[in-house]
Amino acid sequence: MFMPAHCGSPLMTNDESRFTLEEYKLPASSEGNPYSSFVILEGSSEQARARHSSLKRGWGWGFVIVTVFVLFSCTDSRYDALLCQADSLMTANPDSAWALLSAVDSADMQHQRRSTRMRYELLRAEAQNKLYIDFTTDSVMRQVVRYYDRHGSKNEQLKAHYLLGCCYRDMHEAPVALLTWEDAVACADTTAADCDYTTLYRVYGQMAEIYFRQYMYEKELEAHQKYSDYALLAGDTLNYIRGLLLRNDAYLALGDTATVLANINYVRQLYLECGLIQQAAQVYPSAIRIALDKGEYETVGSMMQIFEHESGLFDEAGKIVPTREKYYYQKGRYYLGINELEVAESYFRRLLKYEPNLVDAYRGLLRLYGHMHKVDSTAKYAEAYEDALAKYLKQTKTTAIAQAEGMYDYSRQQQNAQRQEQKANGFRLALLTFVAFSIILAILVLWTFQKKKEEKRKLLESYHNVLEELTQAEHDTELLKQSLSKKEVTKKLIEEKEKQIQQLTKTINGLQKQIGLSPEIVHRQDLKEAEIVRTFHSLACSSYDSSNDIRTRIKARAATKAEWNTMIETIQVCQPRLYLFLQKHKLSDLKYKVCILSYLGFDNTDISTLTNANKGSVTNARTALAKELFNLTSAHELDNYFHNL
Repeated sequence: MFMPAHCGSPLMTNDESRFTLEEYKLPASSEGNPYSSFVILEGSSEQARARHSSLKRGWGWGFVIVTVFVLFSCTDSRYDALLCQADSLMTANPDSAWALLSAVDSADMQHQRRSTRMRYELLRAEAQNKLYIDFTTDSVMRQVVRYYDRHGSKNEQLKAHYLLGCCYRDMHEAPVALLTWEDAVACADTTAADCDYTTLYRVYGQMAEIYFRQYMYEKELEAHQKYSDYALLAGDTLNYIRGLLLRNDAYLALGDTATVLANINYVRQLYLECGLIQQAAQVYPSAIRIALDKGEYETVGSMMQIFEHESGLFDEAGKIVPTREKYYYQKGRYYLGINELEVAESYFRRLLKYEPNLVDAYRGLLRLYGHMHKVDSTAKYAEAYEDALAKYLKQTKTTAIAQAEGMYDYSRQQQNAQRQEQKANGFRLALLTFVAFSIILAILVLWTFQKKKEEKRKLLESYHNVLEELTQAEHDTELLKQSLSKKEVTKKLIEEKEKQIQQLTKTINGLQKQIGLSPEIVHRQDLKEAEIVRTFHSLACSSYDSSNDIRTRIKARAATKAEWNTMIETIQVCQPRLYLFLQKHKLSDLKYKVCILSYLGFDNTDISTLTNANKGSVTNARTALAKELFNLTSAHELDNYFHNL
């Protein structure tokens, strides 16, 4: 797994310039020092780590047992107190916080309020991350992120997204981890006084690790710059320095040795200002290698002297701590450069004891015997160097593949892709089914509508035909009654006509019900007395409302669409000849309305009000109607023609 940046996992490089972090406190004599409370860089001594861990366990477990006993004997609010206690232990004693949280009954926790459960999961993930316990799933942290995105503060959102990114880091999904950490950065409110700069610089530290492993050195430099900047804002001076030092690997990969040397000198000065002599000496391996490449042996000698006597990495016999034996190669190069060949050979041969350093050992001996012009030994170690190099390259390739697999879990990605493809196929099938069903439904609705429309058209046609017959029958009856006095017809003929009128009236009533017409007046001569016509007259004139003892003027207004529909329906029933006459002519909406209102006896002013048109438009419409309907040159005789319909 990638070690959390804030915990300082050793990232050993060729010059071994990356090292770990542990808690550090200055001696009492340092009181008043502005750098008196921060984390210190430390070598990778396992003894020191073991002593530190045993000290924490010594009092940590006893404290956990007492705390759990006390808290679980209290009321339901015990979880709030327990979580506060675990939070307070998180920085200095994460193992104690983990034990405290692990002692919680998970089944009982599920019955607590959601805010308590989410805080518990957040703290548990934080402790797990600090203790290097790999995350194996992201399901819980995704729930935590969703909760805090809705209900949490900016700092809580930042931490939740940071820990979710750590889940993806341990699950070997580096790209997703980077995206999640970018989301975490977006959550941070750096303008707030209480911004969690500590978590923020840890986010950038994690991002820098992945960029380094992906050979994205420019991005790594940017991330480590942010790491240092926010560590300084968090009051963590030593991690500020650490961020500066960690940039050297990227500068070396980019071939910028001048910046590496300048950075080392600056970092060393900062350590010395803090009184950290050992850490100030430990920055030299990269500078020693660069100076050797330049042949600056006097400078190399001075730096080696400081490194060996002040770094704390050598025992009394001058033996360096394990995993740092590569330094012997640089030591041999130095003595070879100043022509102390026997000493140089002793350091090169010392490397033969450490298999990871065989390439450097044979390379050093090859240089040595080449310098001494010993052909046989040169040929021997050239062959040995070639074999060791081939083996190293093969192992490096295997390691690189394993490292890439460690960053990208391709099987999981393939499974996710398959699930997404299945989901997409299901969605497409559902969408196509829905579209097909919608089209069929639309066709059925349209067909039904057209069918009903056609049926209504036929009913209206029948209705108008019967109405015409009724009109004719009434007219014939009236003529018969007038002729009765002249004895031109018999009384029996009149009775037959009246029966025909009754039958036609009954037929008309049935058709009215089928069509859905609701005529309030049956006879056409009563059209002008219809309720809707009276409504139009009231709309065309201003009136006063005296209800509630308040006299209010009601302004004239145009008729609404619903009122016009009622008017046309009434004309269909009460004056079908007018309706049929208008249907035969394709009139515009304004002309259609002007024609109806003119037939009903409204003047131009009222028509203008009811149609919401100006008087000029109304006059022009009447003139056009006179020409189109009756071939008249003037609109004055239009009313007479309407009356004869």
